[in-house]
Amino acid sequence: MSINDGDIDGKLVSDYKKTFSQTIQHAGSDMNIQLHPGRSLYDELEQRGLLERSRMPTGLGYNLIQDGKLGLAMFNRSPKFLAPGRYTFYSPFNHLISVVSITDKVITLGNIQIVTINQGELGLSLRNGESILLDPGRYILTAPHIFEKSTPANAQYIELGTYRRITVPVGFVAVAFDIGKQIIIRPEDTETGPFETNSPTFLFDKKTGFQSVQLQVRELDQLVVNTRDGITIIAKGLITYRIHDPRIAFMTVQDIHGAVKRAAEATLTSLFLNAAIDEIAPSVPTKPTDKEITSVTSVSEESNFNQHIRAAFLHDFSHKVSRWGVELQDLNIEKLEFDNSVKDLLRKRAQARVETATSLANMRSQTDIAMQQADREKQQAQIRAEAEAYVIRTKADADYYAAERHAQAAKILQEVPLSAQIELKKLDVEMIRATGDRTTFLPMNLHIGDIGMIDKQNSKMYFATNAVANT
Repeated sequence: MSINDGDIDGKLVSDYKKTFSQTIQHAGSDMNIQLHPGRSLYDELEQRGLLERSRMPTGLGYNLIQDGKLGLAMFNRSPKFLAPGRYTFYSPFNHLISVVSITDKVITLGNIQIVTINQGELGLSLRNGESILLDPGRYILTAPHIFEKSTPANAQYIELGTYRRITVPVGFVAVAFDIGKQIIIRPEDTETGPFETNSPTFLFDKKTGFQSVQLQVRELDQLVVNTRDGITIIAKGLITYRIHDPRIAFMTVQDIHGAVKRAAEATLTSLFLNAAIDEIAPSVPTKPTDKEITSVTSVSEESNFNQHIRAAFLHDFSHKVSRWGVELQDLNIEKLEFDNSVKDLLRKRAQARVETATSLANMRSQTDIAMQQADREKQQAQIRAEAEAYVIRTKADADYYAAERHAQAAKILQEVPLSAQIELKKLDVEMIRATGDRTTFLPMNLHIGDIGMIDKQNSKMYFATNAVANT
């Protein structure tokens, strides 16, 4: 059968199993060698003419074969099995070789073998160079049919002569070769039964043949690298990946896991060689002055550092390993060390960053305070201006009201003469009250001769017009 590069396909693997499983011969169909399940070993041997029973009277005989035992003897160079009883050999051509238990796994006498294959086992015998599988049971083999060995039937890989049987566990694939071509056997290819072949050119290494396609976490070797600006760093990381296309992975690259590890180390080294120390070093001071600012700075720097290296690594390395049938998941830098001088330099730089951040924060705080003070002064000036405007408006309203009242009063005085005189008299009275008792008031309309009497007792003089005196 010709095996091509498409053997990863489940259908082709099934066709391969059909072709080579037809050449596998099981002894279960050969009733000439397998004992009948309902017969004892003694009956089977007697039926085949291989058992000798004792003819000695009870209690007589030199050699005793107990129940559950089987005697091995040679009668004139012919193998004979002795049933339980007593035997005495009179002929020099007959002799007892040994006594064995009938439960022994392999009983050999001359060219005859009695083989027992227990449940959970699978045996192999060869007949004229042909491999014959022995299922659980008891067999009587006669040369040239010879028993070879037995093995647990639940083993993932069974090799009996040219017979190979492979059962692939979940999360793995089996990588084998036949006629110089690679065969990838997946778990789904063995769901209906194990992969079997009797091809003499079939090759499978049980140590490296089963390859995991589960998520892999590989620790990279420690790297000592000089950065672009000549700083020596020591780095160590972990990569996480899985094989998503086993056919490409195991057919394209020899030792795929080792190749992925070495390629990851080379890519990471190249990233460090082409980066400056400021681009890859998460520098954080040991004694921060401001806890809040330092925590924000350290987290952001470390995050930027990890993000920078991870993004560059995933971009470069993912494209490379995807052609190998490998899917890269993640990169973690678990170690990054520098010289002491570099650590001091990074610490000083980080301290300077923190001090700058603190100064900026103080400046922002002072600016906020000044702006708040200006806002308060503006609000106070606005309040004062509004109050002054209210006072002016109130005074203007009062003046306007007084002017309006005076205008009304003047209009009334002009229209009513008596009212004018009354108002004048009221003014006279108010002036007299304002000047006091020692002040003499001379009205403007006084005529000479209009002198009234003088009150000498009170030192007062009264004047009046003629019209007043007449009244």
